[in-house]
Amino acid sequence: MKISKQLRARWRTLRQPKYRWVWCLVAAGIYGLILALPLPEFSTEGKLSLAVFGVTAFLWGTSTLPLAVTGLIVLFLIPVSGTLDHSATYSYFGNRAVFFILGAFILASPIMRSGLSTRLALAVVSRFGYNQNALIGSILGLAAAMSFVISSHAVAAMLFPVVLQVVQAAGAKPGGRFGLAAFLALAWGAGIGGMATLLGGARAALALGILRRTTGLDITFSQWVILSLPLVVLLLLVAYGLLLRIGKGTAVSLASARKVLEVQGRQLGPIRGREAGTIVVVVLTVVLWIFKGTTWGLDTVALLGVVLSFVFGLADWQEVEEDVNWGIFLMYGSAIALSAILRDTGAASALANNLLANWINSPLVCFVAIVTIIIFLTEGMSNGAAVAVLMPIALVLAEQYGVDARAMTLGVTLPSGLAFMLPVSSPTIAIVINSGYVSPSTAFRRGLWLKLIGFVLFIAMAKFYWPLFDLGV
Repeated sequence: MKISKQLRARWRTLRQPKYRWVWCLVAAGIYGLILALPLPEFSTEGKLSLAVFGVTAFLWGTSTLPLAVTGLIVLFLIPVSGTLDHSATYSYFGNRAVFFILGAFILASPIMRSGLSTRLALAVVSRFGYNQNALIGSILGLAAAMSFVISSHAVAAMLFPVVLQVVQAAGAKPGGRFGLAAFLALAWGAGIGGMATLLGGARAALALGILRRTTGLDITFSQWVILSLPLVVLLLLVAYGLLLRIGKGTAVSLASARKVLEVQGRQLGPIRGREAGTIVVVVLTVVLWIFKGTTWGLDTVALLGVVLSFVFGLADWQEVEEDVNWGIFLMYGSAIALSAILRDTGAASALANNLLANWINSPLVCFVAIVTIIIFLTEGMSNGAAVAVLMPIALVLAEQYGVDARAMTLGVTLPSGLAFMLPVSSPTIAIVINSGYVSPSTAFRRGLWLKLIGFVLFIAMAKFYWPLFDLGV
């Protein structure tokens, strides 16, 4: 036990920023090692691509550097290694997926800044929180519903102070069951809801960008919702059942909590022009995504929503600059470029053959293997990075074993949202752990059950539900 504690302490020391140079040396060693290995299946360009991929996977997986900085390293290594010239490398920032993400993130700013998100949170929690079970359910459902149109980590951040005030006003103490259930409801709801549409997380847009670039195929906004909805609904029901078991046997004062919410609701006052206008623009944008997303393009509709927000004074550029994580565009632009070189140089195909082809004997086994890899990979790195790493290999395997590329894209992207265990996997888990009501070990243990059930539900949905829409595995 003593040795184990010493090892953990040493690990924490090495994870400090001042030791980043050590991890970067390891990354450089990986690059050199891959180039030195005898890999007859890979062309010269393929080995160079694989070396860049190895460095990227290591840096994203260990979070040695911010994701955006690793993206810059990718953009440096690709042209320097000679796998793709500078102009072609940087052109991937013009990908439609990048602009869709940009538009969705900017639209989230007026939703938060106008007070619309806070008003919605207070209204739902106060209206439906008439007992402990209903309150937990309202937090879970609200977080999921908001994640349909806003990135899940932004939802968790927005609802965190509301949930904290409710829990504290109810008299729940850190370490108690009610506080634990309330904050897990926030994290799980945001994570599950983020799988339902293309807006809950930028990883979906990234995956579609890689799918279009690689195969020319696409998945529309409405198709994504239809194909993912059974998993989302069933998983929310399972999560609610688990949360009721977690919170069982506790007694808190909901009357005090309701008074706090009522005071906050009165402070917001009536709906103002900015809130009303934001509602109109967001609803219009979502409707256009559903009905015109294919003909106009999801990116074009997103940018239309952004333009309308600024034209009618609903968005403020200074607020947008503060609210949008601009580094995410570096990460996703570099991920699409990395996917392109792995595909075009044959590195993804050779890597897939070496890693998985020897024991895959059917399309279903191929699909299940990829899903299994992604649900564990996403606990070791951000789900966006996990999607970027696995998508090129998954699409190659889909082509080899006759799996529909769209199904494989969903098989990578949706299970990557089943990140309920570790803070490195999802900001939503990191946020609730910082509350003091959820310990890392508890989040890991409770989240493991939800992940395993989600895995079974997803495979069943892909096997029996998707064929109804001519999407088989």
